[in-house]
Amino acid sequence: MEVRSRAGRIVVGVDGSPASERALQWAAGEAVDRGVGLDVVHAWTMPFLAYPLGGFIDPAPLEREGKATLDRAVRSLERRGSPRPELRRSLVEEHAPAALFWAAQEADLLVVGSRGHGGFVGLLVGSVSAQCVSAAPCPVVVVPPSWLDDGIRRIVVGVDGSEPSYEALHWAVAEAARHSARLDVVNAYDRDHAAWPSGAMADLDEGDVEKASRALVEEMVAGAVGRGDPQPAGVEVISASSGPARALIETATGADLLVVGSRGRGSVRGLLLGSVSQQCVHHAPCPIVVTRPSHNPEQQQS
Repeated sequence: MEVRSRAGRIVVGVDGSPASERALQWAAGEAVDRGVGLDVVHAWTMPFLAYPLGGFIDPAPLEREGKATLDRAVRSLERRGSPRPELRRSLVEEHAPAALFWAAQEADLLVVGSRGHGGFVGLLVGSVSAQCVSAAPCPVVVVPPSWLDDGIRRIVVGVDGSEPSYEALHWAVAEAARHSARLDVVNAYDRDHAAWPSGAMADLDEGDVEKASRALVEEMVAGAVGRGDPQPAGVEVISASSGPARALIETATGADLLVVGSRGRGSVRGLLLGSVSQQCVHHAPCPIVVTRPSHNPEQQQS
């Protein structure tokens, strides 16, 4: 297997599908904006079913096709004519999730398409993309095939007072500042099942619950924004009484990036992979980032 990515690099998986082409374009643009290198990874494996009588399958054609897929992906960036980051290619004989996890061990980001084909067999949300979101060692970006390269002007992040949502907020603030983008910070509450970070159930009317929701978000924002330069173009606090996944997906309509933590608690009930985060990965109308706690050691909670 190829060497791992070095810190200060972005890893992207490609398989020749339209979705992976979009992922590659997104990753290249982000690498240029960050001033870091880009590792382009293609994985191939022998067919799962071998000949029943012990027949031999020559791996050479599969490896050649994998190399051709990787070459086509890199050439597609050259044809765009826009600035390119430093590129490093990796052709790996391995199942796609294992190849990507290994490559991303010390990376800043892992970027995948929402679905695909070819070397990443079954690159669907619920398959390779879902495995990456659930278990990758770094933040993961899932790029839908509908994504258009219009820049990053508005970012949406979901928060609930949990440690992972602080991570998501800090990541989103830094990204919004990098792109001079507006940041919408969303907390979704349920009046009938409102649980705040203290663990106490809130037996309040809807107005009181909304005030508590806004106070939670404003407190989190105060602890995350204003620490450096540059800054986001603007920050908006949003409290929504709809379900958390619905609130985030609706707010992200027309946005350029949606950011969620890998799991959560509190007002955004069930912000867990397999719950709200997973629903957002499946249905987000824009690229979505699932952050990891270990990638923001300097976070401070207010």
